[in-house]
Amino acid sequence: MEITVLIENTGPPMFYAEHGLSLLIEQEGRRYLLDGGQSGDFLKNAQSLQEDLGRIDHTILSHGHYDHGNGFLAYLKRYPDRKIWASHTIFEDYYSGSKGQIHYIGLSPELKVLQDRFQLIDKDTRIDAQGVLILDEVDKDLESLRMKKMYRKCHDQFVPDTFSHELSLVFDTPNGLVIFNSCSHAGLRNIVEPIRRKMNRPVYAYIGGLHMKSLQKDEQGTSFSQEQIQIQAQYIQEYIRYVYTGHCTGEISYQLLKEILKEQIQPLTTGQRIKL
Repeated sequence: MEITVLIENTGPPMFYAEHGLSLLIEQEGRRYLLDGGQSGDFLKNAQSLQEDLGRIDHTILSHGHYDHGNGFLAYLKRYPDRKIWASHTIFEDYYSGSKGQIHYIGLSPELKVLQDRFQLIDKDTRIDAQGVLILDEVDKDLESLRMKKMYRKCHDQFVPDTFSHELSLVFDTPNGLVIFNSCSHAGLRNIVEPIRRKMNRPVYAYIGGLHMKSLQKDEQGTSFSQEQIQIQAQYIQEYIRYVYTGHCTGEISYQLLKEILKEQIQPLTTGQRIKL
């Protein structure tokens, strides 16, 4: 398997970088595009990397946030025959309460009018012989949901987002499962455990943001408490061979995890190619 990071928050000056994520995944002759960032600049990076996005077997949107989906406006315009796999709830209105103010982070109205260009699913779905889309199980921990300060607008009320719109792209490889979950809003363990249970296979790699910078900061200024960092690291050590992460993980949280996990965790950055 080869993964090319088409766009991420960070990257060398020859590439466009933005708060968002887009990954090109190649597995046994098939090509999968996961997410499109927020602007469509991933298309320019693909050209710089000499990646032909005219050859894509499946396109997937991981969840209904602008920094993963809005870039698909340019993509759908360039490729009028394409359809995008996604959860059936991606077009609801999603908000964030970060920085002390509730603000809209859902998909753009321009993308919402293109719903006929999406293949929406409401259950786990195999998209071909290699890839399966697994919907994240709804987070029912109200205290955890309130801490995340992420919301869905329902009848003019802001209610905690349970992340029913989030899904994982999973491949069962000879080395074990490779799980792609772009933001991990529901929590790493909450995402991985149901997948391990359903597929009864070890996890070889987990790729995506860990959403660790948006929780309330403790007195040391870190995104998670030291105890939470330790619990996260212990879970990875026990159940996941490699983690490649960036985007919404947060620099401080990443460095604290790196101190514990060493080479078991690696960063994502625009233009990077990863071979598994």
